[in-house]
Amino acid sequence: MIPAQPRPGSSRQAVRIFDALRTGLDDNWTVVHGAAWVGRSRPDQPLGDGAVDFVVANPHTGLLALTLVQGALGCDPSAASWSVQGQDGRSLATADPFTQAQNGVAALWAKLAEHPLAVPSRPALGHGVLLPDSFGPRAGFAPHAPSDLVLDRAQMDDLPAAIQHLCDLWQRKAPPIGNAPSRWWWRAFEDLFLQPQRARMLLAHALVDDERAMVALSPQQVTVLDMLARVRRQAIYGAAGTGKTVLAMHKAQMLASQGMRVLLTCYNKELGQHMQRAMADTPAVLAMHFHELCYDLAQLDRRKVKAPSSEARAQFFDVELANQLLRAAHTHGPRFDALVVDEAQDFVQPWWQALNAWLVDPERAVRYVFFDDAQRLRADAAPVPGADEALVLTTNWRNTRAIHRHLTQVTPHMRQAQCIAPDGQPVQVEPLRPNPGRALRRVLQRLTGAGGVAVDDIVVLTARAPLKSIWRDFAELLLPFKLTASDEPGCVRLRGIRAFKGMEAKVVVLTELDSETTDTRQLLHYIGGSRATGLLVVLQD
Repeated sequence: MIPAQPRPGSSRQAVRIFDALRTGLDDNWTVVHGAAWVGRSRPDQPLGDGAVDFVVANPHTGLLALTLVQGALGCDPSAASWSVQGQDGRSLATADPFTQAQNGVAALWAKLAEHPLAVPSRPALGHGVLLPDSFGPRAGFAPHAPSDLVLDRAQMDDLPAAIQHLCDLWQRKAPPIGNAPSRWWWRAFEDLFLQPQRARMLLAHALVDDERAMVALSPQQVTVLDMLARVRRQAIYGAAGTGKTVLAMHKAQMLASQGMRVLLTCYNKELGQHMQRAMADTPAVLAMHFHELCYDLAQLDRRKVKAPSSEARAQFFDVELANQLLRAAHTHGPRFDALVVDEAQDFVQPWWQALNAWLVDPERAVRYVFFDDAQRLRADAAPVPGADEALVLTTNWRNTRAIHRHLTQVTPHMRQAQCIAPDGQPVQVEPLRPNPGRALRRVLQRLTGAGGVAVDDIVVLTARAPLKSIWRDFAELLLPFKLTASDEPGCVRLRGIRAFKGMEAKVVVLTELDSETTDTRQLLHYIGGSRATGLLVVLQD
């Protein structure tokens, strides 16, 4: 049963049917209650919303789409109109439930047929109408709505047997085509409806444990993934550590597995490179941070377009690159069915316009945006699309409870998230003066010596750019430790806090915050401190 319980707000009739199918069908069956997806009814049509009250599937008998009607169903053949009479005796006009069910199974099959594993075959496809409150006429409602497609009140006592009878009927009316035993469609069905239930993400163990354990997503995050399968556009909001990037990448992979071409992008270069590595085995996903995306799609490297070194540099990155991407869309695009954006709080308006131009159907394309306003680095950023109706993530997966408590003192924003990680090591606050070089070397010696931490697991974060950091003047005092702005093996990474947003490290040493204004210091302390999964050390004056 997907979900495992009836969906919130389900009617009494829907719950009754849910329970009858759950208890009456064996493990060969899968039932989706409130099935919803985004796809095309036909290859030449734009993306649209698909929905069916109940989908009943069996790898041996095929797919059934069932429309639920609450009340007594009536049909006027002369006017081709349908009505439902409720318990109060009032009759209300309604859509043709048989056509709804027929269109639903056709749209669902079109969605499954977009799967990368699809071959020219299909199982038996069928549809029916559930009338749990009333009896259907023996002669049926209309030529396209015969009585054998109706599961009415008389059949509710043994609904599983009625489902099997309906499947047998469609095995004769619309038998399997092609190499149905290959069961490729079952894999597509699982990818569409089961994959959110099986999602996994990384959670850091205590610092003394070198391994990372795979743990199930929280019920809330599974609900988010399930929700995203049911809506075309959604904004997702969460504080640092709530798994926004993990969900963004997982959702991009899910969309790709369903046959969509996906554009996955973000604000920070290092996070973009991380996404690109993670999506290396998913060719249907193009993953890059925004500026690299502009160079790639607009072919700016081949045209030898370079950023100016003058005051026009900001204009180049904020506007000119977006304009180049927009113009390239008219020549080389559009080519994407879905857009997934992480760090959306830092995107400016020209970027959104350029990204939309690469969508095949900008008005109806799938679009998911993940953001945290408290990590906004740009005062000129555009409003996040859909922020007013955003889903909210409230579980901190990244930081230990000790780090989480420290961050709630830095910014009240972190109190919105509940931390479920181990308590971990206390946050260490160390004096930077009188000699910053010796202070940092002392911390590194303690971590790598008695602590047994590998230098590759340590990141020193600075409020400045690495090339402008004070640490460039202390190379000799830091020996035998070497700080590097690259990823040299055996060296301690030195990164700017702004550039490391979206990333994480087992140990973070936070530095050079004291020279910032109060607001900026609080912002960078929150962003930088929340990068630590196991231990946070703060060096301050």
